[in-house]
Amino acid sequence: MYFQKNSLTNRTDELIIQIEKLALNTWPAASTFTSEHWIYRASGGITKRANSVWTAAGDFFPEGDWLAEAVRFYSFHGLPVRYHISDASPKQLDNLLEAHGYLKETPCSVMIAQSDVVIKKTLSESDHHFHVTVRSQHKDEWLTHFLKMEGFGEERRTFYNKLFADIEPQKGFFTLELDGLCVAVGSSIVENGWAGFINVAVNPELRGRGIGRIILHELAVWSRNHGADGLYLQVINDNEPALKLYSKAGFTPLYQYHYRIK
Repeated sequence: MYFQKNSLTNRTDELIIQIEKLALNTWPAASTFTSEHWIYRASGGITKRANSVWTAAGDFFPEGDWLAEAVRFYSFHGLPVRYHISDASPKQLDNLLEAHGYLKETPCSVMIAQSDVVIKKTLSESDHHFHVTVRSQHKDEWLTHFLKMEGFGEERRTFYNKLFADIEPQKGFFTLELDGLCVAVGSSIVENGWAGFINVAVNPELRGRGIGRIILHELAVWSRNHGADGLYLQVINDNEPALKLYSKAGFTPLYQYHYRIK
């Protein structure tokens, strides 16, 4: 029994590292610096993911004074030092950062599912009146809808425009329309048999009407058709409506992550 349990744990750890590496490619930072296993990311302070140290490479620390190295990097970019801490990070890292005065923020969950399961759980015969458009590159109109639905200001347009353009794996940008009105958007990034769902947003005036389920269905179908048997997504832990939606669609939690900021 010990060997079976240990083997299962090892497989889970490997899967978490794999997903973390895939997710890294869905959110490319404007400036990066690699220090052995870690990646320092800076993007003008917009979004925590693009402005934090990625540490999800297993139980490894960079050689030398990595704390000072991070301070130098983020001071150069005029940003606070922030670390991305997940279950794939060194086990001692979180406590070490807490001891050095780094505060915990934004606990999140990473959830996974099988494409076929999500397709089946989100299928409805009454969805034919929605029009779906999928493009391999984002358009200005798509970005405008995304910013509006997320409540982001125009000052973020340049950041997101570059970020979406810099995503290297195969990508699909979805627009869901009803009677000519954009009701939801989303993106799927496919790599190595997995698809990461990002930027899933529903028109705030139409939330609670099952539109989230429909966009998830379209994302899952397209992802499976482009070689992704597995799906993953990231969600903030206090976003109860999103957690409920994803759970009903067949996603289950795989691991947690959060940030530490000085």
